[in-house]
Amino acid sequence: MLALALFLACAPGADTEEDKALDADGDGLNAEQEAEAGTDPDVADSDGDGFDDGDEVSDGTSPTWKWSHVYAAGDYLVGNCPVQPSESTGPSGTGSYDSYTWDAYQEGDVMHNLGEGGLDSFNQEVPVYAFCGNYTLVTQSAEWCGPCQQLASVMAEEMEDIRAQVPNFIFYELLYQNNRGNNPNERTLSGWRDEFELDGIPVVAPADNTADDMNWINASGGIPATLLLAPDMTVIWSGLDNPRQGYLADKRDILAAIRAHQEGR
Repeated sequence: MLALALFLACAPGADTEEDKALDADGDGLNAEQEAEAGTDPDVADSDGDGFDDGDEVSDGTSPTWKWSHVYAAGDYLVGNCPVQPSESTGPSGTGSYDSYTWDAYQEGDVMHNLGEGGLDSFNQEVPVYAFCGNYTLVTQSAEWCGPCQQLASVMAEEMEDIRAQVPNFIFYELLYQNNRGNNPNERTLSGWRDEFELDGIPVVAPADNTADDMNWINASGGIPATLLLAPDMTVIWSGLDNPRQGYLADKRDILAAIRAHQEGR
C-alpha cells in the first residue's frame, strides 16, 4: 500500500504542492511568468475576456487587455496592445460641410473603441481596440458607395504589400450603411467580405449607425473616410489634417504616413 502511494505521488502529471503554489490559478503561468506578463497570479483570466492568461501568452495576444484575444473566425491579426489607450478620449477637431459642423478626429487624438457593441461579418463583436498594437487604417464605407467599393477591391492586395514592410498593419472596414441606408446585417457584411475577398480584414457594422461617433471619422462629410492609427491608437493621419488628399487609400501614401510616424516626423 505504501509503495502504491509513493507511485501515485510521483506519477507523471501529478502536481506536487510546490508546483501548485507556482501556478496558483491554474492558467499555465507560474508566479514569475505572471509577474512578467503583469497578470493576476490568483485569477486565471486576468482581463475577463474568456481566455486564460497562459493561452493568451502562448497565442501572442494580451492577457491584460480584454479586446486582445484570438477570435473564432476571421483569422485577424489581433494586436498585443503593450500601451493601452484611454477609452474616455474623443475627437478634438471640427469637421465641416457647407454650413454644417461636427466633432471630428485630427492627428494626435486617441481613437475611441469604434465598433464596440457592433458585429463583424462572422457575427462577432470585434471593435477597433482588438487591433491595439498594430498600425490600423480605419475605413468608413457604405454598400451603395462606388469609391468605397473601389477601395475595398484593393484592400487585400494592399494589406499584403504593406505587411511586407510593416508586419503589424491591418485594415478595419466599418461598413455603416447598406444599400437602403440602414445598419448592415450579417448577410450584407459577409457579402461585402466575400465579394472583395477581405480575408483577414474585419468588416464591421456599428451598434448604431446614427450615433454621433459615425461622424467623428469623417472630416468632410464624404465617404470613404479614413483614419490611420498608430499601435497605441493615436490618430497619425486624418482627413482633417490632409484636406486636399481627402482619404488615405494608396499603399504608397499609407507607408509614407507610417514611416513619418516611426521617424517622429
